[in-house]
Amino acid sequence: MTSPLERLTDCWMAWGGVAPGLRPDPRTLGRWFGPDAVRPAASPDELAAWEHRHGFHLPPGLRAWLLLSNGLYRDAPLIHPISAIGPMVLFGPMDELRIQPESWFELGNPNVETVCVDLGYRWPDGGCPIFVSGDEEAGTKPRIVARSFEEWFLRLLARGGREYWLDPDFVPFGAPWDAHRRHAPRPSLPTPLRAIAAEVGPLVLAGVAEREIVARTGLNHDDLETIIRHVQHVPPGPASS
Repeated sequence: MTSPLERLTDCWMAWGGVAPGLRPDPRTLGRWFGPDAVRPAASPDELAAWEHRHGFHLPPGLRAWLLLSNGLYRDAPLIHPISAIGPMVLFGPMDELRIQPESWFELGNPNVETVCVDLGYRWPDGGCPIFVSGDEEAGTKPRIVARSFEEWFLRLLARGGREYWLDPDFVPFGAPWDAHRRHAPRPSLPTPLRAIAAEVGPLVLAGVAEREIVARTGLNHDDLETIIRHVQHVPPGPASS
C-alpha cells in the first residue's frame, strides 16, 4: 500500500519535472517515516502572507512541498510548517559577521543543528542554498549542505530523513556567510548615511561594540544596523577592491 509520504513525494517530483531515477526508495520512506510524517497542506494565501511579511519569495520546490504537506516530520520537524519558518537564530559567531543577513531563515530543526535557507541569492546553476547552523558543543561549523532545496530534499528522503551532512565523508559547499557575500547583492546604503559610513566603517571592521559606536557617532540603532549590513558585506583584503 502506498504511504501518504510516497504519494506526495511522487506528486512533488511530477510538479518539478524531477527525473524518475531520483525517486527515493519507497522501502526507505516506509521504514524511517511514520504515518505523521506529512500534514495537511498549507494554503496559497498562507504562503503569500508569509512572503509579504518577510519580503522574500519561497523557493519553488519548498513552495510546492508546503502546498502538498505543511512540513515534514521524523520525530522532529525536518521542515517546519510555514508558520514556524522564521529568521535564523545564530548559535555561535561567524568570522567577520556582525549582523546576519535578513535572508537567512530556519527551515527545520531535526536534531543537532538547525537547517536554514538563504533566500538572498541563487547558487550558480542551482537554487537557494541550504545550510546548517553549526553547533559549538558538537564542534561543527555553519556550512552549506545543498545548492538548492530540491537537492537537499531528495537526498534527505533518500537517507530516510537522516542528517546526512554529519557523515564523516560528507563534503560541504563552503561557509554560508562567505557564499552570501560572494553571490548576494550588497545591501544598499541611503545617501544620507554615506558620509557617516566612512567614519563608522573602520569601527565596524575593527570589531568595536555597537553601543560604543552609537555613543561616538550619535547614530540611532536602525541607521547603524543599515551601515553595518553594508560595510560587512565586502570581504577584507584584496577582494575588497
